[in-house]
Amino acid sequence: MLVRPAERKDRPQLLDLIEGYFAFYRTPFARPKVEALLDLLEQDSGLGVQLVAEADGRLQGFASLYACVDTLVADRILVMNDLFVDPSVRNRGIGAALFDASLEYATAHRYARLDWVTAQDNRDAQRFYDRHGGRRGPWVSYSAAPGERRDR
Repeated sequence: MLVRPAERKDRPQLLDLIEGYFAFYRTPFARPKVEALLDLLEQDSGLGVQLVAEADGRLQGFASLYACVDTLVADRILVMNDLFVDPSVRNRGIGAALFDASLEYATAHRYARLDWVTAQDNRDAQRFYDRHGGRRGPWVSYSAAPGERRDR
């Protein structure tokens, strides 16, 4: 198995994997928006990278890495937004290879840290990250969509 940055030729298989990721989280898949995001990353690698795990000409998983800055460390950090392995090939070390490659990418590109979150109910992912040296942080995650602000 080879873990490497995604290339244009990977797009059809990568989109299929990303669609599987959306299905896992029961989220509607907006293919045109995801394609535009992949185009953006392809045009400006400083924004981030999609790593893919490939074996026998088939993509088996991906990790989405996005550049960010952190005021408290006054440095650049890398955020692993997604780590997904095709369910038909799980428990074969693909997730571990993608995770290790993400750490290596962060090191090679001199990021101060790799951060990620997972769903509160995704116990399998939490066990995976615990086994691979992840530390639970002291922060509570929040999010809000623009235009959905409620006045107090």
